[in-house]
Amino acid sequence: MLEVHTWEPNANSGKPLLMLKEKGVEFAYRYVDIGKREQHSPAYLALNPDGTVPTVVHDGLVLTESSPMLEYLDAACDGPPLRPRDPYLLWRMRRWIRFLDLEYCPCLAMFGGAGASQRMPAQDPAEIDRHVQGIPIPERRRVWRLIMARQIPAAALAESARRILAGIPRFEEALAEYPYLAGPEFSLADVVALITVFAMPLTHPEAVNDLRTPRYMDWFRRCHARAGTQAAFALGRGWVRGRVAETRQQLGI
Repeated sequence: MLEVHTWEPNANSGKPLLMLKEKGVEFAYRYVDIGKREQHSPAYLALNPDGTVPTVVHDGLVLTESSPMLEYLDAACDGPPLRPRDPYLLWRMRRWIRFLDLEYCPCLAMFGGAGASQRMPAQDPAEIDRHVQGIPIPERRRVWRLIMARQIPAAALAESARRILAGIPRFEEALAEYPYLAGPEFSLADVVALITVFAMPLTHPEAVNDLRTPRYMDWFRRCHARAGTQAAFALGRGWVRGRVAETRQQLGI
């Protein structure tokens, strides 16, 4: 039995959804509404005491941390392998995942948090205090307090924007060597990247386009055309589905 407890097919939440759809593995999708902060509910904390998504339950094992769980699932589940066998390409895959997880995705998450804070209704400070006290990880408590109070610093957003733009040439350079980030085949590096940057041609058209980044654009078209990718994004229940549709229109798919 395989269960995926997570939110939308977006960023960390979506990594196992995209990966399992690419492998053709059946699973039960247990939707966790982070807009309602269900990941901090007592029921969810009983499953994952860190209060983070995604959480995967496989044959009684509870797996957290989105990128390490992908390697477990690739080894434990049937379907086409998503890790290169060649040692150099495997290193390349892991280097890309490390860059995305530690440097790039947090910058994109900063904007996601800012957008979420604007969509939330204004909340009483006492209510914010009550909620954040139930979040286990101190750093996550700080982030959620900023989001709920609509107080994400402008300087932090500006620095994140700078890093996002600075990272774009890195994708273009890598894709000059191979059609996918880790090598000639779609891998977990592409899963981790695509589930987070899938809308870059839409959100950053001045920097990601056929003139400035032709290889990056070709990568987006190849990835968005994949059956597994389309099946994973079809699981979205909210704004993600609309954003994906707009992006595909921008790509001419």
